[in-house]
Amino acid sequence: MFNAVDRRNTHAIKLERYCDQPVLPMWVADMDLATAPTVQQALEQRFSHPVHGYTHPWPELNQAVVGWCAQEYNWAIEPDWILWMPGVVPSFNLAIQAFAQGGRVIVQEPNYPPLRAAADNRGCTPVPLSVHFDGDRWMWDWQQLTTELAHPDCHLMILCNPMNPHGTVLERADLERLAQLCQAHQVMLCSDEIHCDLRLEGGQHCPAGSLEALRDNSVTLMAASKTFNVAGLGCSFAIVPNAQLRQRYQKSGHDLLPHPSFPGYFAAEAAFTAGKPWLDALRLQLRDNRDRLADAINALPGLRYQPQPATFLAWIESDLAPGEAMRHFIAAGVMPSDGKDFGDDRAVRLNFGTDAATLDMAIQRLSDYWRQNMPS
Repeated sequence: MFNAVDRRNTHAIKLERYCDQPVLPMWVADMDLATAPTVQQALEQRFSHPVHGYTHPWPELNQAVVGWCAQEYNWAIEPDWILWMPGVVPSFNLAIQAFAQGGRVIVQEPNYPPLRAAADNRGCTPVPLSVHFDGDRWMWDWQQLTTELAHPDCHLMILCNPMNPHGTVLERADLERLAQLCQAHQVMLCSDEIHCDLRLEGGQHCPAGSLEALRDNSVTLMAASKTFNVAGLGCSFAIVPNAQLRQRYQKSGHDLLPHPSFPGYFAAEAAFTAGKPWLDALRLQLRDNRDRLADAINALPGLRYQPQPATFLAWIESDLAPGEAMRHFIAAGVMPSDGKDFGDDRAVRLNFGTDAATLDMAIQRLSDYWRQNMPS
């Protein structure tokens, strides 16, 4: 079901950026796997019509999101809470513009590059919230977070849940504790939950906006893009329960951001209406990939991978000098993302959202290279 797909001659940046190097491209966060058949069929049906003009959301599309939130998260939302956006990255940048008041913005770190850069790009002060492995999962220091939330010039925190690059999932108890702090210090929460449907161990995702204490103080960002591998279609949505915040958020981006691409609407509707069986199978594939990768990486001297419950991304730490892990992966013929872009130049992020044969090839290349070139 999840076999190799030849992506050559599709102008995919994952391949084209390093096409002149003999490496397996396992960096940017899209998968090498075909999307769900129901999504592909919906796109083919729409593209059979020869006019591709302006298209706005329709009631059945919003209802598909409402139904998905109820089914997957036990979250009862209203259709008018949904704001369609061209992507999660512009969405959290817009949240900074709308709510940060030019002040301090708390962001977990390590984190993926656009989120790390967003506060500075919007004329605000980024405040890194260090995340550390506690023996079980990656988590921040609550005392540091409390101190930063209490700063008088802090008006916004951007959460990434599940975490990218770590794959850690914040559970309801974590979010309730965070909600109390945000409420006490009058700090808005913008929660990037684009990977939330890729929980590989099962369990129900808890959206930030579903908590009563965050209902009137949050923007929750989601999309079909990572889950159903349609990121190139440029479509996501924000869920904003509070009408005043929703209006403020919309007004801040009026005539600034483009509407989502219309194929993204059709993909999202199909995914959230009939994509669940395919997603269940995908999770099994990704979990197997993750576990095989973890066994292989942790057998290599100087490398560590602590597998986490979500995403198709592996955060691989090293005991090597800064930049050396990236150099050795490339020399082995595998191209991950460079950890320095995430905030740790001794690490790399590797995308295991691929078919079994490609992952086996990557594991073999790394194992052979480490055996031949690295001291045990």
